[in-house]
Amino acid sequence: MKRLLSIVLAFVIGLTAVSYAQSKEYIKEKVKNEKTANKLAKKMAKELKKEKWQSSGAVTLETALANYYLETEPTCGGVKKGIEHTVVDAKTLSMAEKRLLLEAQALYAQEVRTMLAQSITEQDSSTGTDELATYISNIAAKSQNEFNGDVERAFIIYKTNPDGQSMTVRAFYVIDKENGLARARSIAEKVKQNNDIQKEIQKAVNN
Repeated sequence: MKRLLSIVLAFVIGLTAVSYAQSKEYIKEKVKNEKTANKLAKKMAKELKKEKWQSSGAVTLETALANYYLETEPTCGGVKKGIEHTVVDAKTLSMAEKRLLLEAQALYAQEVRTMLAQSITEQDSSTGTDELATYISNIAAKSQNEFNGDVERAFIIYKTNPDGQSMTVRAFYVIDKENGLARARSIAEKVKQNNDIQKEIQKAVNN
């Protein structure tokens, strides 16, 4: 019994030591990423301010950029995709924000179609047949609302145009493509249960 207790105790101590080492490494990596992000943000913020850009958010431009890099920049540990969209003739920030979000979602919709096509046909080439291409387009259109949530606004910057009446507004977005890909695969599995679609998939694969 004592031997068993000793083994269990040693196992628990071992797990604790491993957990501590992993936690320590995580904190070290986190500090490193934040330092890199802050450095990049400071440099970019300086350039943007020279061009008269201002942040529309509650946090400083440096902070907004640093947070953005932490999510999207690989050298800062970011794993998501960052995109930017700009309008040059905005009358108000709220109207510009709506336009920019629609543009970002429309662009992502094209990626969604590609993800669905690849997940359904299990190949990286084109869908192969007009029938299958049309079907995938319809599926993408019907399911797009499920993917729109993957497009998250990070922050917005703006500057007044020379006419003094309009603004140029730029929005930075973060896209969780891994989440979108997982959803595309899930939808694809349901689609593949349709026998008619199986025939079209086979045609595409054989082309």
